[in-house]
Amino acid sequence: MKHLLVPSLLLLLCGACNKEVFFDGPDFYQDDFEAYTSLNTLLPPSELFWSFNQLTRAGNSITVDSTKAHGGRKSLRFVAEKSAEEVVSKASIAKQNMAFWEGETMSMSAWYFIGGTDSLKWLFLMDVEEQTPIGAGPGMRLALVDNQLRVEYKFFEKDILQIPKQTTEMPRNQWVELIWEIKLSRKNAGTVKLWQNGKLIIDAQNKTTLPKDVLYFQQGTKGMYSSFEIGITANSADNDLMLWVDDVRIEKLN
Repeated sequence: MKHLLVPSLLLLLCGACNKEVFFDGPDFYQDDFEAYTSLNTLLPPSELFWSFNQLTRAGNSITVDSTKAHGGRKSLRFVAEKSAEEVVSKASIAKQNMAFWEGETMSMSAWYFIGGTDSLKWLFLMDVEEQTPIGAGPGMRLALVDNQLRVEYKFFEKDILQIPKQTTEMPRNQWVELIWEIKLSRKNAGTVKLWQNGKLIIDAQNKTTLPKDVLYFQQGTKGMYSSFEIGITANSADNDLMLWVDDVRIEKLN
């Protein structure tokens, strides 16, 4: 038994010395949803495509849809009832086991079609965070607040808003391209950029973009992001919602 423990301990120590090898993963993924027929086909046990979905209310759903598409013939349709005090309403899918490290710049893009004209005071569309043994490490997410996009932190940093009096609202009932670029830093050396239909609406410099906790073997962060979530990652408490997502891409730029 002692002989078995020695290599295991050495492996653990080697991982501590070089966590980028120990927690390795891809830094590119894209999907146009053309190859799928149902939600189950997006979620094979191997996690070759997507890793998991969240449907937190009985009326929520995710379907492969051919009534609307941006680039081809299919997209993903997300339906979520409005959130209530006892449960946050989610209809989303996530890609895990990726690896984007401090010092790197990651880019996430997708086309969104938000149906209807009902008020949506707080709607979350895209999250990036880190997997941990229990739950998920804190990260960042795109929020639509009173029809204007902002970047919200899940750790103790102020939200990044558009410049007052220069804000751009997000159109409804049409396809809108979102490109979100983050230079990762646990110090004030990161950047956050957000384009909406080709227009740069957020350009924030000297930002902390990663949480600073480094306890990475049991619970905490490792100076990386590894999980990407799209769809209705949290719905407003105002109204039920239906939206479509197409042509998703996540990659390391440098």
